[in-house]
Amino acid sequence: MHNLLKSRKAQFYIISVVGIITILYATGKSLTESSIVDTSEIVLTNDFFVFNNIVEKTLATLNMVRSCEDLSFYLEEFKFFVTRELAPKYKVDYSYAILSCDDNSRRARVSFNITVSSIKSQITTSFTKNINW
Repeated sequence: MHNLLKSRKAQFYIISVVGIITILYATGKSLTESSIVDTSEIVLTNDFFVFNNIVEKTLATLNMVRSCEDLSFYLEEFKFFVTRELAPKYKVDYSYAILSCDDNSRRARVSFNITVSSIKSQITTSFTKNINW
């Protein structure tokens, strides 16, 4: 009888600990979900952020180029991606011209005209970039 009483105390202790942990976890989880602020919507509505990101990723794309064939392929893929992904909120006019490209000297020169338009603004830039790979 004495062992049975100790056994029940141990079972009650384990059940109590599991219950307390469950309550603490549920309380913590409910508090953290309401305190997280979603800042992604603010960034996506910032026209200058989107525009600067397109220019920055254009330059990053150029840094990956290792041949004239890569240059044409990467720029077309990036143009397709940008115009498709931003289409619901922005009108993106992304044009480029490969002024020169030589695999032997491993150099290229590309001219860009990028315009991002939304309901609130229109931002435009034109620049020429020399690439060495």
